[in-house]
Amino acid sequence: MAPIIITYEEAKEIIGVLPSLAPRPNASNLRALSQQLEQKLQTTPCQQAEEHGFIDMVMPPAIYALRSNTPWTYWPDPGPHPGPAETTAEQNNIRLLYDANKAVFDTQQNVRRAVNKALNAAVPNAFRKPVGNQIGTKVYTVRDDPQTILTDLRAKYGTCNPREKAENGRRFDEPWDTNEPIEALFDRLEDCYIFAVQNKPPFTLEQMIDKAITAIQLTGLYERALLEWQDFDENNKTWAQLKLHFEEAYEVRLASGQGTAASHGYVNNAAAETDDDSISTIQESLASIHLANNANYQALQDNLQAAQSETATLRSELQAAHATMANLAQARQTAPAPAYSAPPAPTFAPAAAQYVPPAPAPPQYGQQQYYDGGGGYYRRGRGRGRGRGRYRNNYSYGTQYNAPALAPPAQYGNNIPPAAGTIPPPPMVPRVPDCNRPAFSNTTKHFNNWNMCFSCGWDVPIWHTSKTCDNKCYGHQDGCDRQNAQAYIAAGHRVSKRGMHKTQLPSNPQPHQA
Repeated sequence: MAPIIITYEEAKEIIGVLPSLAPRPNASNLRALSQQLEQKLQTTPCQQAEEHGFIDMVMPPAIYALRSNTPWTYWPDPGPHPGPAETTAEQNNIRLLYDANKAVFDTQQNVRRAVNKALNAAVPNAFRKPVGNQIGTKVYTVRDDPQTILTDLRAKYGTCNPREKAENGRRFDEPWDTNEPIEALFDRLEDCYIFAVQNKPPFTLEQMIDKAITAIQLTGLYERALLEWQDFDENNKTWAQLKLHFEEAYEVRLASGQGTAASHGYVNNAAAETDDDSISTIQESLASIHLANNANYQALQDNLQAAQSETATLRSELQAAHATMANLAQARQTAPAPAYSAPPAPTFAPAAAQYVPPAPAPPQYGQQQYYDGGGGYYRRGRGRGRGRGRYRNNYSYGTQYNAPALAPPAQYGNNIPPAAGTIPPPPMVPRVPDCNRPAFSNTTKHFNNWNMCFSCGWDVPIWHTSKTCDNKCYGHQDGCDRQNAQAYIAAGHRVSKRGMHKTQLPSNPQPHQA
């Protein structure tokens, strides 16, 4: 995996502004500064410690040892350029290793530079002294170790007073309040341990383990987990194993529904228990019990009376509901049947306007033409090839009759260009109502495409559309396609429905079915 590169600007944004040590560094503000700096560095990706980030850059080694068994070290400087190589392949490999090491080292230096810049702003000038307390003010640079800077500040100005030490000892000896989760107990003990390490004399890990066991024993709830802990091998009785073991026991107790000591009303009863068997104490206890019983009895009576009153109210409401239902049933039986009244006679309004077809143009007769081929009266004659049969009708011999052309009105011509986003009106042709037909059984198209034609229907070759049609009917619309055909139908156009029921493409189309 390629190393993560952090620029100086990114590191400076991560560190941000640290708590100021003004007007003078002391144990409290030094501790607040260290904790905030450690939290920010822990979220910064680090090649040396992927889980803990750059936190050991400022954390004392004795405290970092509680987090990781592997000590944190600075990444070495790979130098100004890659080393020599004999072959091109070896040179490429050396170059890749050099670039990776250089990226890790540059990231480390950028973070270190950003931390020292933040310390320059947090530590007042009067307390940043050069080595040997010489004249002037010390400015922290990338060459200065942040851990050494904080260690020197703690040694000079971070000595706690007796009251703070006594308060830390009291918190270290405080029993476990089971209103809080067991993780809160471990966190408090670790905080007291770190305080003691930074302010001599330090606590030992054995002392912290003993305090945790004692606090758990005083609850009286984890006998089995304590017995299992006693069976642990001495090498496994570490702080990490203790937290893991009793956190599991805590979760098992919660999952079993037994709850913690707080839910049973005897939080830290072993620590708060007193041995007082005097007559006055016994009398006070009896008086308290008597008063509590009286109060409970009165509350019980009040609850009983309220329940009886509510029951009577519900009973009366139920009786009223029964009476209402009986009245409704009786009224329904005695109600007369409604008299029949004939509906009013329908009235018919005359049609607003009737369609008047356009007058046909005078017939036009073509010139006489003679035909060769089979004869007969509108059917094939007996002649074959160039026979004697002729095309006979009521007109002159050999004359072809051309049917008169009906010119549609100007406003209802073919292919009326529609307005933007609209469908043009249909031509003025009487519409024959569709007859009810049975459902089609063949729903598979012949041609393997989704084209349709206004005049030719819904199963046409790939080249055939309303625009490319070579057999356009009267009222044909070039803009009609499969997507807007329903809109044309709704507008009154006589769109061809031939093959409209075919909604499936052929399963094994041939080249001629394109």
